Amino acid sequence: MAVQDWNTLRGVAEQGYADGVMCLATVETVERWNKSKVIEPLLDADAAHAASILLDGALTRLHIFVCRGFAVARKDDLHLRTAIDFLKEPGRLDEEQSPQRRMDLEEATRLFDKAAADPRLARLKHVRDKLIAHMARYDEAILVKTTYNDLFGFTRLTAQIWERLSLGAGSAIELELHVEAYRESADAFWSRWEKTGE
Repeated sequence: MAVQDWNTLRGVAEQGYADGVMCLATVETVERWNKSKVIEPLLDADAAHAASILLDGALTRLHIFVCRGFAVARKDDLHLRTAIDFLKEPGRLDEEQSPQRRMDLEEATRLFDKAAADPRLARLKHVRDKLIAHMARYDEAILVKTTYNDLFGFTRLTAQIWERLSLGAGSAIELELHVEAYRESADAFWSRWEKTGE
């Protein structure tokens, strides 16, 4: 098992928290772009292709980050599942002396189990395995059912897990405090297209 002590757990929680911020920031940026008052000026300026490439890259990264946290843990892995597996060991949560941190860790575990059973994860993982990380035959029915709403909604659920894990490990503040800055930045970035159409 990759996570064998609380210090390693804190490291995984800190990285997961950073991933959570970046994933939620990506969702905010893409959602801010996806409005006709932004897309039309991009089209008029012949800049839509470049914007599309940048957004595809961001969405690919988002997809990989979200799915990797639920991968089967290998011995050297340091992702979300490895932290949750550590916390699920008998008596492990009892080692945490702070009642609030223990509640946060319990909530992270509960949310992880909920997410692991979520049908969106199976669809997202299929797309990741067959079209993003590898090129293979894929199930067209799964591809048709997988939407950006699936990806964004599952990202938000995964970010809640990262947040609870980080708070329980004593290494973070609420994600929204960081995401707001990215939301404002996305607004500033895309609003230039709204205003000028250039």
